[in-house]
Amino acid sequence: MWPPNGGPLTDLAGAAADLIGRDRSVMGRSHRWAVTVEVAEVADHCARLGRRLLPEAAAPELDVVRQLAATIERDAQVDPPTAAGSVVLDRLVPVPDRSSGEVTVLEAAAGLLAALDRAQQAGDLTLRDFRAAVAAAELTSRYAAVAAGMTGRDAGPLLVAGLAWQLAGRASMVFHDGRPGAPGDGGGVVASSQALVGALRNEVGASADIGEQHGQKTPADVAATVQQIASCLPVLADRLTMAVERWSRTGQLFANARDLPPMEAMPEDRIQAVIAGRHVRASGDDLDRLRQVVGRAADLSTGRADSLHRAVATQPVAQRHRTDRPDREAKMPGDSARLLSRAHVADRDSVRAQLLHAPRELPPSR
Repeated sequence: MWPPNGGPLTDLAGAAADLIGRDRSVMGRSHRWAVTVEVAEVADHCARLGRRLLPEAAAPELDVVRQLAATIERDAQVDPPTAAGSVVLDRLVPVPDRSSGEVTVLEAAAGLLAALDRAQQAGDLTLRDFRAAVAAAELTSRYAAVAAGMTGRDAGPLLVAGLAWQLAGRASMVFHDGRPGAPGDGGGVVASSQALVGALRNEVGASADIGEQHGQKTPADVAATVQQIASCLPVLADRLTMAVERWSRTGQLFANARDLPPMEAMPEDRIQAVIAGRHVRASGDDLDRLRQVVGRAADLSTGRADSLHRAVATQPVAQRHRTDRPDREAKMPGDSARLLSRAHVADRDSVRAQLLHAPRELPPSR
């Protein structure tokens, strides 16, 4: 809804504002942080260019833009994002539906994230959808470990993340939502999860079996592709965490009262349900166990994605086309790149500290 009589810069700014507005309902705090820092940096750059072309009295708004950008950057230093904040800017965008042709791993991953977004916006994410997405996250971590091993990289963290997602899937088996699973859900979460696992099996599994080139892709190419998918796991984890929080508020899940966590002041009706072994509506603290294991898997996947991003940052990336910008004037110590790096290091250290001090829970072997 921006004025139609502006120039190309006005159109670009308006389109960017519309795109951000469209995604506001699915953005978490860290996502909004990353987008805000990026927009502030671009606004400051444009204001500096405008100051070179116009006399100071002609556009006093430019000074306001620069002051606001500096304020945003100062606030960003004080209140940095989580490691997932940088991942959202590289989200995969699904291609239009194709009637024929093999779906690639990247397309399948983008399709799954889009399906989760649709289900979340409609408030119709079922427990079956949740389990399918968790299984896809587990197998993605395991295939990423295989791809890492093909190139001689450390696969241990990815295997641990896969185990964490497996435990999250098992924790969800305590609950049910009373909705029978449909045999086919079209382009829904279940079908999208199956498509992602099938694409991973075709690209990673085949390359691992032959140990050579698969089509035109080398093991290094396959590993780089799966690395991109692993970097999207924090976004998937964010959607699943939101689902658990919503179920906790709405009480849409049911479980055997004996399988739920004990309560400090258990009401009489819950005591009778435990004695009789009846199923009750689960809400609030009843989902603490599921919330914790999903959070643990999300932390592990986020930490791994962050380390992959920092590793890739030292190498040329062909897919990221960004215009080289002149050095910014020093309004304050540190630019946005250094802010992100510092925030990521602090977040990584805090996650490691939590993992070191938390009791280890490993699921039984299959």
